[in-house]
Amino acid sequence: MTEMMRTLKLNKLVTAAALCAALSFWAAGVSLGCPSLQLDIDGGTYSSSGDGQTKDTIVAPSDTFTLYAFLIPNWANSPGDTYYISAAVVPKTGPDRNDLGYFVFDDERVDVTDEMTYGIPPLEIATMQLRDAGDLPRHGIYYTYFWEVGFNFDKDWKIQKYDTQERAIKGAPIPTTGEGMYYVTFLVDVSGLAPGYIIHFDLYNTKIKCNGDVEDVDVTWFAPFSHDAESRVRVPEPSSLLLLGLGLAVLGLAARKKGSAAFRKPQ
Repeated sequence: MTEMMRTLKLNKLVTAAALCAALSFWAAGVSLGCPSLQLDIDGGTYSSSGDGQTKDTIVAPSDTFTLYAFLIPNWANSPGDTYYISAAVVPKTGPDRNDLGYFVFDDERVDVTDEMTYGIPPLEIATMQLRDAGDLPRHGIYYTYFWEVGFNFDKDWKIQKYDTQERAIKGAPIPTTGEGMYYVTFLVDVSGLAPGYIIHFDLYNTKIKCNGDVEDVDVTWFAPFSHDAESRVRVPEPSSLLLLGLGLAVLGLAARKKGSAAFRKPQ
């Protein structure tokens, strides 16, 4: 009897562990093989250690780059749905607004942070932006300012199915032919962003549900954090560094002159 109880208890533990694993995969939007939703950057590499970038994400090779959004249809995601990309400021900034320059997303200029929203995606009414259980996971990115854009996949735009994380780690090129995965491309330019900042991109699907008299927007599926993408850390231009150096030199010279005058003997 004791042995039977032990066996039943072990079976329950195994079942519970399997259920937890399945739920974890579902929550991250991971199917067997490649995730249903993924992001990639043409020429992007994988940041596994950080080094100023967000750890475990795909990083752009330059300030101007092509961002790819991918869809592998499943029971929850179809090509006919509307999908969203959020562009978040990293490191975290807010809730006070700061003038951090701008970036361009497919010819649309976005002023950072004046044309962005503070909180966690998805974009919804202000009272829900900071306290909604249906938001994206924080992943060390949020709360911060973000901007959101909706789009649709074209059923005629397909590409060979692949895992964007694996491609970035290997440094392989993005396939240009094939079937199995829908894609959309966006041209991004962050050269106007303030030095020291990054734009981090998330991809997700949403649904609207009624919460009393309020329409609550919840994320139903999202690209795993390991399959997100972001711009590289902005560094000052050489001309800016030169001007900064000249400014410091002038300040230093002025300070020395002031010090010399203070110790000069009166005539």
